[in-house]
Amino acid sequence: MGRRLVRAMFERTVLSPAKVNLYLKVVGKRPDGYHDLVSVVDIISLCDVLHLRQAEGGRVSVRDDRGLLADGPANTVYRAIMLLKERYGNLDGLAVDVEKRIPVGSGLGGGSGNAATVMKELVSAWGISVRPEELAELGKGVGSDVPLFLYGKSCIMRGVGERITPVALPKMWYVVVYPGVAISTAAVYSGLRIYLTKNENDVTVSGNFSQITDVADMLENDLEEVAISICPEIKPIKERLLEAGALGSLMSGSGSAVFGIFENEGAAQKALEKLGGLGSVFIAHSL
Repeated sequence: MGRRLVRAMFERTVLSPAKVNLYLKVVGKRPDGYHDLVSVVDIISLCDVLHLRQAEGGRVSVRDDRGLLADGPANTVYRAIMLLKERYGNLDGLAVDVEKRIPVGSGLGGGSGNAATVMKELVSAWGISVRPEELAELGKGVGSDVPLFLYGKSCIMRGVGERITPVALPKMWYVVVYPGVAISTAAVYSGLRIYLTKNENDVTVSGNFSQITDVADMLENDLEEVAISICPEIKPIKERLLEAGALGSLMSGSGSAVFGIFENEGAAQKALEKLGGLGSVFIAHSL
């Protein structure tokens, strides 16, 4: 079969958002070494910018403006592209240039979000016929957070991130602080010594939070204690966010980024003025 002519001059620019984990409970360790989780996730407006364009000769390249990302198979975007090419027999090349705004090693899901964004764009550009659940299954092989970014909305993640259900959250404003320390997810999980007395069925997470205070009361992350032992700056950042007026504060994912939640942009902006010297600070809102 010949390739569709619509692919000939593929070029586009897209936003790739970050996420925050409002709740993260480790509920078990699997035979493959990974951990089962229950996590409530919000997609936020802090975004990388991806520039995609067709490349000649079937070549695939991924670069970023800060020289932070790995090359080749160590890069989640590269793996996602190659997975689609191999699965669907596509011979087109692709160059991806990333304007990196989501800190690397922050627990905000930048790499997985980039991979998911590129997968969605290529499904459209290459005319691939694939069901959402099939694409999510493919994405799981690239990174555990890829299915949630393919879903693209606030959700509850279960398992290793592959099982997604909707959750209704109020619109919230966030102040996100990255202390400049990239934390290895593998290092955090290897240091986890939690006694897993619960299973997934013991963890009850509501599907609806009508008030921001409901979300603030829920904030919990089983990975925080280990991450603080690696990056002690996390604890004082949480304290400073609360002192600046956050309704609640938590580390996202496996760290090291910490966020505070606020009812409106004005409150977030006022807090920003009180957070000097902590690292890179961002204001974002629920998408």
